[in-house]
Amino acid sequence: MISGSLAKRYARALIELAQSPMQRDRYLKDLEGLAAAMQAPLESGTLGKLLDAGHLSVAKRKGIAAAVGKRVGIDATVAKFLDLLVERGRAGGMVLIARHYRDLADEAAGRVRATVKSAKPLPADAVTKLTASLSKATGKKVLLEAEVDPELIGGLVTTIGSHTLDRSVRASLARLRTNLHNH
Repeated sequence: MISGSLAKRYARALIELAQSPMQRDRYLKDLEGLAAAMQAPLESGTLGKLLDAGHLSVAKRKGIAAAVGKRVGIDATVAKFLDLLVERGRAGGMVLIARHYRDLADEAAGRVRATVKSAKPLPADAVTKLTASLSKATGKKVLLEAEVDPELIGGLVTTIGSHTLDRSVRASLARLRTNLHNH
């Protein structure tokens, strides 16, 4: 496994190779596909661990990585990047590298990711309105993911980056309980 700072350096190096926003987003799609493949369970752990395994020759590991890259359908530049990671014993860090790359790509594109949790599925028009409101508030394009959490009872919990706004019934009841215990 690799450290977060090293994963950021790898992600930054790859994003600097992207010559257009379209290419940058293609690399992101490819990295996310590779990250999913790296987490695939095998008899002896995961593909990421196999590609970092010292008991296999570098040539064998590169061959496996090339086959995975071909199956995922990655760009030639991302394939070379994967080859470098395998050579340096860093392929197991693909999930972390992909996460940092996504953050860098989103920042470069003026995007921000957000989640909204509700007790029941939100209607499509409510998700559209919430996305528009969050975009206006942040000044960025919001990529909103809606999730269902029945334990909320009602209301919404919205998370943008590291900021969370909890307007759920569960949170309101917890605040009420705390106030009653304190008085």
